[in-house]
Amino acid sequence: MEHGRAKFLRRNQRCGRHMAAKIIAVFNQKGGSGKSTISTNLAGALGLDSRKTMVIDLDPQGTASIVIGNAPEDQPFPAACANLAMLAKPDQEIRKYVDDYEFIIIDCPPAIASAAPSRALLIADLGLIPVGASGGNVWAIGEAKKLGQRAQELNDDLQLRTLANMNQNTAVVQHVFSELDNDSEVPALKTRIGLRTAYKEAELLGKSVLQIKGAKEAHREIKALKKEILEILEN
Repeated sequence: MEHGRAKFLRRNQRCGRHMAAKIIAVFNQKGGSGKSTISTNLAGALGLDSRKTMVIDLDPQGTASIVIGNAPEDQPFPAACANLAMLAKPDQEIRKYVDDYEFIIIDCPPAIASAAPSRALLIADLGLIPVGASGGNVWAIGEAKKLGQRAQELNDDLQLRTLANMNQNTAVVQHVFSELDNDSEVPALKTRIGLRTAYKEAELLGKSVLQIKGAKEAHREIKALKKEILEILEN
C-alpha cells in the first residue's frame, strides 16, 4: 500500500504529470526558532541562482507571505509565494505547483495541535528543523524529531536535518549547539545561521538577505546553507 510522498507522486503521474519539484518542509513545534527567516532566505537564494522556487506559507501568522509581499513592484522577491494556511489539506493544492517549480519550501506553523507539519512532511524530500540559540530550544526539539521520524515511516524519501539558527559566538551558545552536532538520530547541518540585523532588515524590505548590501557574513551563511541543502537533495 502506497503512503505519503509515493502516493502523492503517483497521483501526479496519473494526471500526466512528472514530479519535478524537490520539497523542503521547514518545521518546529516551538515558536521563535526562525522558520520563516530560513524559509524565505533559502527560497531567495535558490531563486537568485535561477532555480525556480515557491514558498508555501502554512503558518496562520503569515510571516513568509508578508515578507515576500513587502517586495517593491520594480524588484519582486526572487521566489513566488502561496498562502495555504487556511486549507485543511494543503498537500492537495501543493500538487498543482510541483511541475512548475524546481523547489517548493513549506513554512510550517509552530502549533503542536496543527496537522499541517505532518501533511507537509509526508510529501517532502527534506524536513528541516531550525533550532534557536538557547538550551530550551535544543531540548524542545524532541517533539519535532518524533514528528519527523513518524513521517519517515510513511515517506521513505524523507530526510531530516537540524539547523543551528541565531548563532552567537559565546561559550554558552556553542555548548548548546554542540548538543545538535552530537545527536545520533537527526544529523545537524554544518552551516550555522548567525543572529544578525541583516536578516530583520531583509524581511522589512521584502528582500532576500543576499540583496542587502554589506551583509557579507549573512551572505556567506545563506550561500553555505543553499549549497549544503543542494548537496543533500541532488546527490
